[in-house]
Amino acid sequence: MIIAVIPAKRHSNRLADKNLLEIDGISLVAHAIRYARRFKSVDEIFVSTDSEEVARIAGRNGARVHFRGPELGGEAPLVEVYRDVAKKLGREKISFLVGVQPDHPNRKSDLDTLIGYVRDNRIDDLRTADRHGKQNGALRIMSKRALMTTPPFCTSIARDDCINIHSSFDFAMAAHEMSPYSKEIVVGDKMIGTGNPTFVIAEAACNHMCDVGMAKEILDLAAEAGADAVKFQTYKAERLTRKGAMTYWRGKQIPQIEYYRKLDRFGAPEYESLFAHGREKGVITFSTPFDIQSAEMLNGLGAPLFKIASCDLPDSRLLKRVAGFGKPVILSTGGSTVEEIECAVTTFFAAGNHQLILMACMLSYPVKNEDANLLRIHSLKAKFPGLIVGLSDHTEPDEHMVIPSLGVVLGAKVIEKHFTLDRNMSGSGHFFSMNPEDLKKMVRNVRLVESVLGDGALGVAEAENAARSNARRSIVAEREIQRGEIIESSMLGMKRPADGLPGWMMDELLGKRAKTKIQADQALAMDMVE
Repeated sequence: MIIAVIPAKRHSNRLADKNLLEIDGISLVAHAIRYARRFKSVDEIFVSTDSEEVARIAGRNGARVHFRGPELGGEAPLVEVYRDVAKKLGREKISFLVGVQPDHPNRKSDLDTLIGYVRDNRIDDLRTADRHGKQNGALRIMSKRALMTTPPFCTSIARDDCINIHSSFDFAMAAHEMSPYSKEIVVGDKMIGTGNPTFVIAEAACNHMCDVGMAKEILDLAAEAGADAVKFQTYKAERLTRKGAMTYWRGKQIPQIEYYRKLDRFGAPEYESLFAHGREKGVITFSTPFDIQSAEMLNGLGAPLFKIASCDLPDSRLLKRVAGFGKPVILSTGGSTVEEIECAVTTFFAAGNHQLILMACMLSYPVKNEDANLLRIHSLKAKFPGLIVGLSDHTEPDEHMVIPSLGVVLGAKVIEKHFTLDRNMSGSGHFFSMNPEDLKKMVRNVRLVESVLGDGALGVAEAENAARSNARRSIVAEREIQRGEIIESSMLGMKRPADGLPGWMMDELLGKRAKTKIQADQALAMDMVE
């Protein structure tokens, strides 16, 4: 008999009531039970617990309950918890025991396959490990011998790169990976994520200078250049900055409130007009709200997408409110510590929204090329493997608009760059923005990069078949070989096309005797020798 044992005590030292936390309305204990029930190899499922509440969940989900004694509470080794269940059931009845910990809900292992593997290879103790080789406890398969004795016995490791939940952040990431949005997010008629074209955003900010006509022209030219979206910025100076705060970017130093008052004049009527114009032009139109009132106004107008600026990443109140709209959100991470990003992601997911895109970004205007650090894209992808990652590029436009396309090479699925009608204008971020011709170059480059990157699959591609057949060579006779001659290396050569034996079979021919006469320049076959 093969049994699954799910250890689920009531209290957890690092994350309160961890085993009772819910993903999609299902507790982690129930997720573990449902996982074990998926596999035919498992004959019976036990939940080992000290909690009546956990026991009720186990019963409702078709598992048997084993109440463990106080000696197996606290930090008791899990192997003793497993042996405790086996002892009660009768170890002689058990061929294998499968330990299934609840705090790995996104485990990926096929349990039937693993059980077949340990049985066929006479393995006594198999444990899972993540992609770095660190054992994670997601699964442990123990034979009767391992349950009854101590090492040495035959052990093995199987890879299962799931999340081991120790913190609120771990829980948030596991819940996200189990959501429909870990690979793909839909915005309007666009799909963003794995296998889809890069989502290109022309960041217009307030480069419209509060002129609706200019803003619509920005939309027109962005659509013409092939951008997927145009993003504006929405704020009120009094809600953005205190009166004493001075500008920190190049140019004459003035109070920030004076600067932003000149750019904050768009309200609901203007945005309603711009959203409608964007729909007519087939370009997704949205904005970055810098306060809750602005966010609610934009949402009321039907904004399909939101952006949270790097400077507002720590604003949990704004994050929660925007997440609560249930729409996709882009979050820039410039100027943030890893811990701050983790906190923001956790806050966002806790609001029940998993439609989040993280943007690698440098919080500087403009960013010097040597400070761009595009490898942040890789770092974000490694730290947040279940999230879609993009690039918010603040470098000044280079002549050929190469830098944004490098972001695509590094795995960015969203590219955002500031856009203006004329870089010589003053009174916003015109000087480091790209102009319409720059945007056209950028879009062309991005699409070119996508076309040449491919899917990375190894093997023979269809485009290689003709050259493979004609440019590769076969083993041929360098001279006439008489019947009965022993084949030596000097008798053989390699010539095109590849319609005979490949070169790696040369050694198999050496030392064999020719069964028939072989003409010079003739391709050899194995039936010509003995």
